Amino acid sequence: MRRNLPALIASVAVAALVTGCSLLNGVPEPTTVSGRIAAMQTAGLDLQRPVEIRWNAHMVPWITAETDDDAAYALGYVHGWLRLGQMEIGRRAASGRLAELAGPLAADIDESLRILGYRRDAEAAYTRLPEATKRWIDRFSAGINAAMAALPELPHEYRLLGFRPEPWTPVDVMAFGRLAGSDVNWLTAVGMLKLTKRPDWPDIWRQAMEFNGGTVPSIAAAGDDSERDAATRLAWMLGTIAGFARTGSNAWAVTGAKSASGKPVLATDPHLGIQAPNLWLLVGLKSPTFEVVGMMPAGLPVFGLGRNRELAWGATNLRARSSDFVDVTGLPAGRIETQTETVGIRFGFDREVTRRITPWGPVITDAPLVEDARGRELALRWVGYQPSDELTAYLDGARATDVQAFRAAFRDYAVPGLAFVLASASGDIAIGTAARLPARPLEAPRDLVMAPPAEGMDAWGRMLGAADLPWILNPAKGYVASANNPTAPTIAPLTLFDTPPDRISVIEQRLAGADQVDRDFMGALQRDTLSPSALVLRDAVLQQAERAGMATDIPARLRAWDGRYDADSEGALLFEGLVSAMAPAIYAALGQDDVYEVIQRWSWFRVKVAADMARLTPDQLRTVFAAGLKGLAEVEAKARVWGDLHRLELSHPFSNAPLIGSRYIFSDLPTGGSNETVMKAAHSPSTERHRTVYGSQARQVNDMADPDANWFVLLGGQDGWLNAEGFSSQMPLWQSGDYIRMPLERATVEAEFTTVTMLRPKG
Repeated sequence: MRRNLPALIASVAVAALVTGCSLLNGVPEPTTVSGRIAAMQTAGLDLQRPVEIRWNAHMVPWITAETDDDAAYALGYVHGWLRLGQMEIGRRAASGRLAELAGPLAADIDESLRILGYRRDAEAAYTRLPEATKRWIDRFSAGINAAMAALPELPHEYRLLGFRPEPWTPVDVMAFGRLAGSDVNWLTAVGMLKLTKRPDWPDIWRQAMEFNGGTVPSIAAAGDDSERDAATRLAWMLGTIAGFARTGSNAWAVTGAKSASGKPVLATDPHLGIQAPNLWLLVGLKSPTFEVVGMMPAGLPVFGLGRNRELAWGATNLRARSSDFVDVTGLPAGRIETQTETVGIRFGFDREVTRRITPWGPVITDAPLVEDARGRELALRWVGYQPSDELTAYLDGARATDVQAFRAAFRDYAVPGLAFVLASASGDIAIGTAARLPARPLEAPRDLVMAPPAEGMDAWGRMLGAADLPWILNPAKGYVASANNPTAPTIAPLTLFDTPPDRISVIEQRLAGADQVDRDFMGALQRDTLSPSALVLRDAVLQQAERAGMATDIPARLRAWDGRYDADSEGALLFEGLVSAMAPAIYAALGQDDVYEVIQRWSWFRVKVAADMARLTPDQLRTVFAAGLKGLAEVEAKARVWGDLHRLELSHPFSNAPLIGSRYIFSDLPTGGSNETVMKAAHSPSTERHRTVYGSQARQVNDMADPDANWFVLLGGQDGWLNAEGFSSQMPLWQSGDYIRMPLERATVEAEFTTVTMLRPKG
């Protein structure tokens, strides 16, 4: 769980070098959008009626089908044609089958994935699907297989890694969906396990939990909290610790009273790993029960974000408290079930994996990638191991015509926990929670690891769902928003590791005084680079420099910095150079080097650095500032502005591989943003040139006054075929803040999606 999917893919690419053939497989020759479309096989397909696909210049498809069966099949065909290589590695990761390609290097990864058990759970979940949903995913899988059979040549990923295609099954699709639903808290929690042996662990945990559970609600919530301005929130934050899962997204909507059109306007931008191809596909679809445009996760038959004629929806990850670590050390063998699987290993001996299942879940410390510093056996208790139906929820949500119907669609939804923001053509806006969570007490947990619950004292005995969790409709303020913070106060804690208030504070400040909101306003806010917590830490640095007698050593240019991480900002460069060098010196002085290794990846990093810097003596501070000023001088010698060091690479994950990696970097550009800016562009503390690895990578704006007023853009492009025109064609739009229009009216679709492909049935 310490490695994300791009890291897994990179590991596979490195291992593929062992075959000795990858060096001979160069990146494919450039190809045009028209060439890629013209190569599609269009006849003799398993369809009931012909299906029309209209394409725009960026290879975005608009599908019109006469039956839902054919719509699902055509979606699978399009996903397979555009993204088969990307999807193949994703499904192998979900099933713990990477070592079949990479050999022994990936065996520990596969064993860990098998213990998590995504595929086993997907197999059980498939049998429980309603017949209509089962039919949808069956036909989607059939469409993927049709595309795979029709490709004139296999994608580059297949040829580089030397494996043959296998038919897709509905369970493959569902396992990949389960992997995508993983609890984002796990990465944080597993990292913290290494600190539990420290004598000051109780203090570290207590400090983290001071910001636990979302004390800062989303701005739609009622009461005094919703009235706080940015300055009040940040002053309050100084005395607390914010959440530290490296995830994020933004979504907000305004009422017609605040918009230029007189109808609600919605904006959202998901924050995920930055890679090419993008994790999303843009698609339009019309069938007997669907008329929708939006973003689909590549390889999944649902619209995660989008709009139909009556309703638009965006979402952010709630960082929901949907899992626990339970100490099962010494649990009697009679209470443990075992399951055995075989991990196939290329160039090596197959490995038998035993998955031990306790009453609370699998023993996660059996996984090679998870280790408890105290040697305990820990079970992972996860809501995702309970029966649920996310697929039907998304399908019904895409058909919903009002807020109430959308909320009802997610009644059986469980993971990942999401905060949805909605806007309707009838004039409503709403924010609500879709998750399944235990009805826990509101107080923070006493430790990262739980003891097995006593009989009758198990908070998991009662579960809360979308019908029980907060949904707020048409607040008096005239807007709703989420930036991964909880939607509103509730009877049970929503989150464990909350997010700092930077993004929600900036969004609130902009929306509160806004009127005549339109696409340009929304786009400018999506690209905002202000980081209030950076100013908090900058001011703390200045205060401690006074105490150390080194105030005059801090450059005036840093003192005057406005907190914006624009690509051309000199102040952002100086701040990062100083803090990146000071932070490790602070924790070396405190004897907490191992703590620094963990917290540098947490979003509450700046607040903790400010608090811990105040613990140092003046002599220690002088040593720390000497290191910081050296780092500042180093960055000034290398760069002039933030974008000289902070880079936006459009690169395939294979770019991490030695020897061949440079082939897979398709652009390297200066970019703005940072860890807690609205335009998130996450990075580790560094005085070196670095790439943004996580952050804003897709954007959406919908104006409910017009069915055609829907705008989307991907960081990169639509096509997953390496070096194709559509692989990167949206990059100029992304840089300039522009979008692709995704209309719903037929006449507009015909005018803007001018290339037509007709998929025809057999016979």
